[in-house]
Amino acid sequence: MIYDPSIFRAYDVRGIYPGQMNEKVAYAAGQAFVQVMGAKRVLVGRDVRSTGPSLQAAAIEGIRDAGATAIDIGVISTEMLYFASATLDCDGGLSITASHNPAEWNGFKCVSKNGIPLTRDEKLGEIYDFIQSSRSIEQFEKGKLETVDLLPAYSEYLHKFLPADLPMLSIVANVNFGANGKVVDAAVAPLTELTVSRLNWNEDGTFPKGPPDPMQAKNRAELCQQIIDEGADFGVAWDADADRCFLYDEKGRWFHGYYISAFLVKHFLEENPGATAVVERRLAWANIDAAKEAGGKTEYSLTGHGFFKRTMREFDAVFGAETSGHFYFKDFWYCDNGMLTFLTALKIFGKHIKGGGTVSDLLDYYLEHYPISGELNFTTDMGKEIIKKATTKYSDAKQDLADGISAEYPDWRLNLRLSNGEPLMRMNLEARSQEKLKEAQDELMQFLTAEGAQLRNEH
Repeated sequence: MIYDPSIFRAYDVRGIYPGQMNEKVAYAAGQAFVQVMGAKRVLVGRDVRSTGPSLQAAAIEGIRDAGATAIDIGVISTEMLYFASATLDCDGGLSITASHNPAEWNGFKCVSKNGIPLTRDEKLGEIYDFIQSSRSIEQFEKGKLETVDLLPAYSEYLHKFLPADLPMLSIVANVNFGANGKVVDAAVAPLTELTVSRLNWNEDGTFPKGPPDPMQAKNRAELCQQIIDEGADFGVAWDADADRCFLYDEKGRWFHGYYISAFLVKHFLEENPGATAVVERRLAWANIDAAKEAGGKTEYSLTGHGFFKRTMREFDAVFGAETSGHFYFKDFWYCDNGMLTFLTALKIFGKHIKGGGTVSDLLDYYLEHYPISGELNFTTDMGKEIIKKATTKYSDAKQDLADGISAEYPDWRLNLRLSNGEPLMRMNLEARSQEKLKEAQDELMQFLTAEGAQLRNEH
């Protein structure tokens, strides 16, 4: 074992450059992908990070030394890797990215053909083993290098999902210095009814305003204020690799991913009566109610994009939703796509506004009917033991132990689980009223604190 094992996660690699994630890791990853996948043609893209060019070059070198053709797809959003894997002649590939992590981080995500994710319990684990083995492959005939500009074909694909009959709308959009600005411009170009105020549009891998994570409250303030100042109809933001999408109403208020999930579940199951939507256990009631109202049904997945895509395929689901802002589409090879999330929300919001409503009407409905705690993160070395104790403490509840513990009572519901990607325990609560939510949260905080868990300050 020659590399820090903490960089090898359930469905991707992430570490700080150059101590944890560096050109040697990237070269070995390229070699490993060819060996483990038996690949002949491998995609390699990257996000906007300053360390991306050298890491991408190293991965390409590893692929070519192993005798395979490397296909350079340039600076991309992550869903463009999925798109390329399904539309180009290839055996899958990887993107050099650390998603929403700070600028000093980098890593990679891997997929096989048609956007099928690689996970640690399957092929990705074999790739990790190869990287850690210090093995190398050098074929007598070096592989070729090809380059492909994905933007024209990808934007043409997105045009199929543009809403019709929009009213005149103005929005504020924040791409957080990532690669998605050019995608948004190309995608919405035909929509003459739409005015876009562009925020942090230039690609800048130093992320001068901090980590490109739309879920951090400090990163929401700028967009919120600009929505108010401009009198926009709503706002939208993506993380740096654009596979997560978040929305704001005309008052500058942020939609929690749970509420986005609910109105998208309702939309897709109304359009596809009797169909299935895949949701997660963290928060559930709004999604279940939306599916019933639309005449469809829900199935649970474990949290994490590798698990979600597998469950989407298993049930041939039309849509899937995680509260983290990942939303999955049958029409996109069951993969997550931040642009399709935005275009679908544009259709829903546009119809509502055309009928005389406002986006805040929708948010107010969910805030009133489905109060939530927001995800609370705890640092602890005793996560498994605490979850086991919570299972006993709430033994009189309806329980589901598939992803941590979900304990449900008639008037409130808990999910307590360990993070797949960080050394944290995550708690989500929902209730039938704000009063019950506060009562349950106070009780849980007392219990977790007594067990030694410490609430992490979120910035």
